[in-house]
Amino acid sequence: MSSIRSQVEALGPWITGFEWEGVRYGGDYFPENDSRVMRFVEALRARGEPLARILECGCLEGGHTVMLARAFPNAKIVAVDLREENLRKARFLLSLHNVGNARFLQDDLANPRRSFGQNYDAIFCVGLLYHLRDPARFIARAAEATRFLWIWTVICAEAEATVTEGSFRGRMLDEPPGHPLTGAAPQSFLPTVGSLADMLFESGFSKVQLLNKELTTNNNGPCILLQVER
Repeated sequence: MSSIRSQVEALGPWITGFEWEGVRYGGDYFPENDSRVMRFVEALRARGEPLARILECGCLEGGHTVMLARAFPNAKIVAVDLREENLRKARFLLSLHNVGNARFLQDDLANPRRSFGQNYDAIFCVGLLYHLRDPARFIARAAEATRFLWIWTVICAEAEATVTEGSFRGRMLDEPPGHPLTGAAPQSFLPTVGSLADMLFESGFSKVQLLNKELTTNNNGPCILLQVER
C-alpha cells in the first residue's frame, strides 16, 4: 500500500488540511475547530430530535463531512459537490477515518437533479450560497426538503447594492473558472441581508435567526451565519 503522503499528493492540490498519526497533510484549512460546524452540531443536539438524514451542500474535500458523520453516527450524511476532483479527495478522507455513514453525490446545486429527491432533517449549507447565480431558487428547493436550514454565506453590504433581480437587491461577484470553491456560472448574485431574509420567508421559512456577522478575510464582503426554520 502506498504511503498516505503519496496518496494525498496523487489527488492533486488540497484546500483542506488534516492530521494523521501526528503528521499534517493536505492544505492550510483545518476544519476541526470551525465554529460554523460546531455550532450546527450543538444546535441540532439541543433540539433533541432523532436525525435520519442530513444534506451537506458543497462538501468540497470532505473535512466537514467527517465532522458531521462523527457527530451524528446514526444519521446518513448526504454530501454533495459539483466537482468530481473534490469528491475523490472527500472519499479518500472518509475512508482514511473509517467513516461509514456518509455518501457522496455529484450534483450542480444551482440546478440540482439528484440532491432534493428526498427530505432531510437538516440541511447544512456553509460556503455554497454565495457561489450561486440564483440563490432564491436554491432556497426554494431547500424549503421543500427540510424544516431546518443552516447557512453561512457572504452577502452584499447595503451601500454596495447595485443590482436588482426581481424584488431582491444585491451585487454580482465574479467567479474564477474551475476553482475548487466556485460554482459553474461565471458570476454569482450576492443579496443584501434584507433580500436574503425575504428569499427565506417567501420560500416558506418562518424563523430566521442571525447568529453571527463579520467581515471576510478576502474582502468579498460581510458574511453571516443563519439558523433558519420552517
